[in-house]
Amino acid sequence: MRNLTITRRKSFIGCAMKDHVYIRDDLTPEITIDGTPCKKIGIIKNGETKTFQIDESEQQIFLIADKLSKNYCNATVKIPEGQEDIVLSGIHKFVYGSNPFRFDGIEQTKEDLAKQKRNGRIGAIIIIAGTILGLIAGQLIGKGIFSPKPALPQTFTKDGFQITLTNEFKIDEKPGFFSFYSTKSAAVFTVREDKNLFGDISLKEYGELVLYANGKTGLPMNQEENFIWFEYTAAPEKQEIYYLAVCLQSEDAFWIVNFSTPASNRNQYKDTFLSWAKSITIDQSQN
Repeated sequence: MRNLTITRRKSFIGCAMKDHVYIRDDLTPEITIDGTPCKKIGIIKNGETKTFQIDESEQQIFLIADKLSKNYCNATVKIPEGQEDIVLSGIHKFVYGSNPFRFDGIEQTKEDLAKQKRNGRIGAIIIIAGTILGLIAGQLIGKGIFSPKPALPQTFTKDGFQITLTNEFKIDEKPGFFSFYSTKSAAVFTVREDKNLFGDISLKEYGELVLYANGKTGLPMNQEENFIWFEYTAAPEKQEIYYLAVCLQSEDAFWIVNFSTPASNRNQYKDTFLSWAKSITIDQSQN
């Protein structure tokens, strides 16, 4: 056996989080990190130095903040076979959406940098995606379906974003959302994200990131003239909800517009949701 000593240099970035130290283990894995089976060997805090026992064969070490972010926010290093003790150090770096740990002296390849950039985008979207489902479930539980009264078209406008729904909708204010409209049976909620957070990516690539962040990679993505969309169901609060998610772009922003209703209403609402999506316009001068 030999000693592996890791120093986590003190930094304000990520100072409150603990890093969980894992080692590759193909025989008795506890977790899979970025496709690699691993087991936990310890925890290291901000400004701390810890020593771990490892064997003399080639090893791979991972540091992660938590299991939720393990696949898009991790640091890894391979330790060659040998008998000598190993000393490593590193610090958390600022990357929008992830703030990953980085080992000192480990040069990042172009592939590593591209992955880091992509993972930061995923982290940014996950921050948003994690708040969406729970809010909407509470909004719709125990509510009815279509109103017996005829609904009239009504256009809603906010800071250059415009959508035509019906006069049944009320404007709500929800933290984290650009706009939020709801009735007793449906909700329409919008998130706006600056393009400069994501680099030079296409609308389709943005949609793929949204799918990845929601754990829905491989879900069919549909193309309309001005937007892409996909549909899915989820049960965030024990009520199954149908979602039709629309991704659009303006000159300097990406937009996610989510239409939702209890899953039992899917057949009544799907075409209506798409017609509402087609009514969306974005005034570029105000964004």
